[in-house]
Amino acid sequence: MEISAGIIKEADVLLAAFLMGMLLLFVYDLLRILRRLISHKLWMVGAEDLIFWIGSAIALFAMLYQENSGYIRGFVIGGVLVGMFFYNLLFSGIIIKGSVFLLEKILFVLTRPLVWTARLLKKPVGHMRKKGNKVLRFLKKQLKKIWKAVRMGICKL
Repeated sequence: MEISAGIIKEADVLLAAFLMGMLLLFVYDLLRILRRLISHKLWMVGAEDLIFWIGSAIALFAMLYQENSGYIRGFVIGGVLVGMFFYNLLFSGIIIKGSVFLLEKILFVLTRPLVWTARLLKKPVGHMRKKGNKVLRFLKKQLKKIWKAVRMGICKL
């Protein structure tokens, strides 16, 4: 018994839709990871979501155009939804938690030298700042005296 070429083509389209659903949710997980690492305002989250869903619609249309000559079929939409559900059930939590944990540790290690440098320079920079402020106050007083003398000289003319 042979399987017809039409059924094999539809199975390929279903597999492509399933993988597209998984890919779309993976990309959305990247957005979720970014949101956990960097706090976002509500309008920014909305803008990111809007851009994501517009991109998703374009990607789905491109996949449908390539795989199924642009015909929208119910089983294709179902395949995308099942792919998203499958990815969310099995991989999403692990990827988000693991990536956030790993990236936080990497950022912590990378920023440590900056924190240590800031702590080392805090006292000397603060001391130089105090001295600089004293010098600026002295110069300001001297300039006021000079300006007062210049004004008096101008008034006598």
